Amino acid sequence: MTTCVFLGPTMPLNEARGAMPEAVFLPPARKGDIARAIAEHAPSAIGLIDGHFEQVPAIWHKEILWALDQGIEVWGAASMGALRACELRQFGMRGVGEIFQAYVENRFAPFSGPFEDDDEVAVVHGPEEASYLSTDAMVDIRATLAAAEADGVIDADIRDALAETAKAMFYKRRTMAAMLSAATNQGMDAAILAALRDWLPQGRVWQKKADAEALLRTLAGDAAPRPRPVFHFERTLIWTQSGLEPPFEPTDEAHADVAFGNGATS
Repeated sequence: MTTCVFLGPTMPLNEARGAMPEAVFLPPARKGDIARAIAEHAPSAIGLIDGHFEQVPAIWHKEILWALDQGIEVWGAASMGALRACELRQFGMRGVGEIFQAYVENRFAPFSGPFEDDDEVAVVHGPEEASYLSTDAMVDIRATLAAAEADGVIDADIRDALAETAKAMFYKRRTMAAMLSAATNQGMDAAILAALRDWLPQGRVWQKKADAEALLRTLAGDAAPRPRPVFHFERTLIWTQSGLEPPFEPTDEAHADVAFGNGATS
């Protein structure tokens, strides 16, 4: 019973291995990687946390459907995994965590606006060798601002105003420090912003990591057999020409460079 987990900047690899030592951990997924993992590791379950996008094709919905059609359980959480789990939950992909649930409900409480954008979980990051040093995900900023309000550091109006400031930034430039700098330039109360800066070292929330940890706990502890999802997997012309269904034929030689190098993931 092998479990493959696609993981990148959301959680340190050594911590993930400590939580689930028997799992096969793979770099952030891109198109074709689930099919490759099935061909190479024959897993009974797959956990999708991080996935590349922008510079390479993102993990394909069709190959997740194919995995489900093969009787392999596919779970998602935290980042790209939460997005795909929300999009494919009606076909049997399972989601874990608050971010997945927020996409399902179209709301990340206590914020009232719609929660539907890919950029909520997107970051740009350095290579694995540099611990995936990255920008801050919008959803982590939201969770941190909500915690600051709960601790009485800021009120709901400041929480929402700061979230709007961060949301207006391009995800590749979005960090907590950049948000606070922009808020200062906008004329927000300097004393309140200073109090928030002082609170951050002990109060910051890493929601993506928390959801990744929840997924690993679920995968490690959940061995209950489930009915196979019932749907018709259509072998379309694009699917049959993709070369992803065995006999597998590798088609992209750039994978290793991309998977372990700099990039954008969600």
